[in-house]
Amino acid sequence: MGKNQLTVSMFIVMALSLASTDLSNVIAAESAEQVATRKRDELNTLINQAKGSGIDTAREENSVWIANEFLKYADWDEANVLKNKTQFERVSMFQANAQQLANTLPKFERQEVIKMLDTAKSELTQAINGTITRRTVPKVNWQNIAIQNDQFMSNGKPVFLYDYFSKPLNISTTDPTLYNDHLGMIDHPKAISPIFATDEEGTIDQIKLNDLVNRPTNTAGYVMFWHDPLPEWAINKYGPEIQKGQSIFTKYDIDNPQVREIWKDVLKGTIPTTAGKNFTKLGYILANEPHWFTTKGYWAAIPNVSSYTISKFRTWLQTKHGTIAKLNSLWGTSYSDFGQVNVVIPLDTSYKNTPIWYDWSRFNMDRGTEWLTFLHDEIKKYDPAARTLLKIMPDLFVEEARDHGIDFEALTEMTEIIGDDAKIRKRNMSSTGPESWESKYAYYWEEMAMTYDFMDSVSPNKPHFNSEVHLLSTTQYRDLYMKPEYVRSTYWQTTLHGLNAGLTWFWGRNPDGSIEERLQNASGGLGESYAASVAQQPRVAHELTKTMMDLNAFSDEIVTFQRERKPIRLFYSEAAAINDSDYMSDQFELYESMYFSGVPLGFATKNIIFKQPNSSWDVIVVRKSEEVTEAEFNALQIYLNNGGTVIIDDVSLKFNEYKQPRAKTLTAGTGKLIKLSNNSVQDMTSNAMLELAGHNQLPPVVLTENNGLTSKGALWRVVLNGANTYMMTIVNIGKNSSTISLKMADNKNVTVKDMMTGKSMGSNFTLDSEGVLLLEITPVP
Repeated sequence: MGKNQLTVSMFIVMALSLASTDLSNVIAAESAEQVATRKRDELNTLINQAKGSGIDTAREENSVWIANEFLKYADWDEANVLKNKTQFERVSMFQANAQQLANTLPKFERQEVIKMLDTAKSELTQAINGTITRRTVPKVNWQNIAIQNDQFMSNGKPVFLYDYFSKPLNISTTDPTLYNDHLGMIDHPKAISPIFATDEEGTIDQIKLNDLVNRPTNTAGYVMFWHDPLPEWAINKYGPEIQKGQSIFTKYDIDNPQVREIWKDVLKGTIPTTAGKNFTKLGYILANEPHWFTTKGYWAAIPNVSSYTISKFRTWLQTKHGTIAKLNSLWGTSYSDFGQVNVVIPLDTSYKNTPIWYDWSRFNMDRGTEWLTFLHDEIKKYDPAARTLLKIMPDLFVEEARDHGIDFEALTEMTEIIGDDAKIRKRNMSSTGPESWESKYAYYWEEMAMTYDFMDSVSPNKPHFNSEVHLLSTTQYRDLYMKPEYVRSTYWQTTLHGLNAGLTWFWGRNPDGSIEERLQNASGGLGESYAASVAQQPRVAHELTKTMMDLNAFSDEIVTFQRERKPIRLFYSEAAAINDSDYMSDQFELYESMYFSGVPLGFATKNIIFKQPNSSWDVIVVRKSEEVTEAEFNALQIYLNNGGTVIIDDVSLKFNEYKQPRAKTLTAGTGKLIKLSNNSVQDMTSNAMLELAGHNQLPPVVLTENNGLTSKGALWRVVLNGANTYMMTIVNIGKNSSTISLKMADNKNVTVKDMMTGKSMGSNFTLDSEGVLLLEITPVP
């Protein structure tokens, strides 16, 4: 190379180097907000291009809205670092780093917006060039939601409704910014409470009534009943007795007749006005997290009970036992009549596993059910078409305590809509180390899945509305850096288990990005819930809506999964649950063993056996249900006599509810009784699957997984989808990625198509932890 050539070459290299340096400086000089704005504009260009080709862009329009909203929020957060610092300091796990988190929050939000827009651009580009095909997102008609059997309906199709728990309430018809398809449009009216009554004559506070009734929107909604506080005039008139038996959210004695008179007046003065309105279409929520724990030392134990409660308990005991001699024999007491019976509440733990403990716990459930049924019936007097629900806490079902006064079966039967506030979470902030589930799973899912399957077994033809969805955060769980995959996985799994509508905890921002005033000074769970919640997580908010859009695009198919027959039923005994503190963990071991088999699971109780067609299942499995009532025992025997199949271990049904030995044992009758010599979950599961095979009820497609663990992690379901095709959904809730293989049960090979993208897949593939698939499976001839 000559000198001139060398000089030229060096110049070119230097020029390229300078150009590169200048380009880097330009890139570095472009702020995150500018990058986000540019990418948003690029996405808008793609949206216009896609619309010109007839491609649905609802998902990307959501991306643009979320981007605009959170860029505005980032600006507010940048100007209000101190306010965010205060919010982070309210949460124990963030207190030490509150200043740093508040300082870096705006940058984090803008970076998350950029990642979200990149993903949206990539997906829409693939849709435009034909690499993927997507189903159109149906428009939800929020003003015209109907209820048909177990579904909410929009425009004649099932729809999964979504919104947030704490959006600002002072919306107007001219600027309902946060009420739209991006965050949901469920109406949130003011609550009905005893303070609506201004005097003992039943006069209704017209200002409160107007606040309730005069809605600025006309979308479907719900009305909450609030049980705190009593009006001051009632406390002055009836004295301190009316406030006994208080729990966290019920600040008065539910057995006091004056409380009931107040509620009768309130409901007589309000329900005729709310009847038939859109804002009650999703029901009247009778109570927020009702509970009446009565064990000494428990954090939520009520401090006492009233004379009315004790009197009611005495009547209950006389009805159940008949004679005082029989009660004395069971209790080891020497009362001369039922009028002498007394218990001190809260109960000392020394009473646990005694007849006194059983009777009080059972009575406490019955009185809770009777109180809530009273509210339900009063509503129906003035609005016969009304639907009611409850926000009952599913942890009360899966945990050991049974002195809380909540009978899940009776309350699910009584209301027209299934209601709850179930959670899924990762490790609690209060945990000092790994929790037991972390060795196998990506997150804790037991509470939601097991409770939802139980409630759906009790009332299979009712819609399910979770009015406080705790999948993204709880007061004890928070993850500012949550990934979108977790969002899709948990909402998909929960919907498969029957959820039809939900209000996600939390929101908490005003349309301008500021924190709601009521949260800035709130105490307790509400005041501690804003920091690191969804209103600071653009990709989380985006993925939630996108997941709901996808679920609604395939709503008919998802409903097919929800309505799958539950051929295996786990026997549930409330008597055993009251007596045995390990009962629910024992049942979960069996439930978990069967959960990943591709077979939907359900429950059987005495009432389910008597009230529902026994042909709805093939086998009942009874495990570690030692103490059951005579009625529960008889239900199983009648089921066998009618040709049913029962698998039972070697310890169940041995005693009655008072731990007295039972002489009788189950006999096969005209059915099939499989007695095992142990209570091994493996043996019970394998025998149950053999029974399904004999009834031709095993899944027609077989999924095999390898995730490097001895436990499984892929939840899967399969249904018929046409003459010779099947539909399968898979949610990998395992902690590891899983290698999955699919084939027909008769060993035929299959072809696989991803229904979300229209792309063909092999029958062997890897699914990441928290991954979700909806597949079309076709046997190869």
